[in-house]
Amino acid sequence: MESNKLASLLLNLAHALFAIFLVIIVTEAIPIRLLDPDWILALSANLVNTVTIPLVGLGLVHIAANLSSEARFRLVQRRLSRLATWVTLGFFLFLPLLGLLIFLNGQRIEKVNALQKIQIELKADQIRKAVAEAQSPQQLQSAMVAMQGPQLDAAALNQPLPQIKAQVLGVVAKTQSNFLTQLKGPYSKEYTPVFKQILRISLLSLISGFGFASLAWNPQANDSLLTSWLKSFQSLSPNRGGIKRPWPRWLTAMQKRLKASMARRRLRQQARRHNHTINRQTSRQRRQFKRKQDELMKIRERLEKARQSVFKGNAQNPDGVRAGNNAGPSATPPPAHR
Repeated sequence: MESNKLASLLLNLAHALFAIFLVIIVTEAIPIRLLDPDWILALSANLVNTVTIPLVGLGLVHIAANLSSEARFRLVQRRLSRLATWVTLGFFLFLPLLGLLIFLNGQRIEKVNALQKIQIELKADQIRKAVAEAQSPQQLQSAMVAMQGPQLDAAALNQPLPQIKAQVLGVVAKTQSNFLTQLKGPYSKEYTPVFKQILRISLLSLISGFGFASLAWNPQANDSLLTSWLKSFQSLSPNRGGIKRPWPRWLTAMQKRLKASMARRRLRQQARRHNHTINRQTSRQRRQFKRKQDELMKIRERLEKARQSVFKGNAQNPDGVRAGNNAGPSATPPPAHR
């Protein structure tokens, strides 16, 4: 009996926590603006900041169901566990939602900057037109007052009109340039806190999803959703607990394709290295052959020059060559002995 009373007390406390969480979220979400990045960011931050309330309530429900043997506690546990499964999926879907939030935030900032740029340019063009149409300093001054442009003092009115117009146009150009440089893009330092908050919400959403998965109890398997996921991932291991387990078919096929692609890649690399070696050797042989061929050509040129020089000398002294050829050993008598 005491355990049933304690279980009823814990269940009521869990219901109160769930009600508090719903009130906080609903009051923050009204009015609903699905395409407003500020609304999405505020709701997401409020949701991850208060997510511990339903987690504690769900834990109290599990404690109450284990303390009491009444069927109503088991029924509440089963229903809330089914709801926790969907909440887990919702928190995991927060990540693409936050990516959409970053995109929408950047688009909004760019649109605002473009609109401000157009307004500044239109204002500057109107002032320039008024300056061009002014016929006197007084008319120019009245036009600047009406358009909220650069104001002219009494000393400026005594100057020539072209000089006054040049001063006004200079002030307009400088003001326009300052406004354009003050426009900040979506990835500037001014928006860094927004991206930090989005990163914080993403991490807390991921952790909250795993928290609800650990509390999503499956009475048939007598295990939580997170434990079932871990067992499924562990079953993919080929050697767990000292028992060699076969790989799933799709993993085996993927492994075979990966090995085949790596083998083909190694063969292509070997073929490229072999072709590079052959090309390098061939180029070296070509250079050696070219060098020897150049040396032979130089030798031939020297022989040809020597031959031409000999023929040229014979052509210049044909008698000497003929006399030298006809004279023999008996042509010159030996000296007489005394």
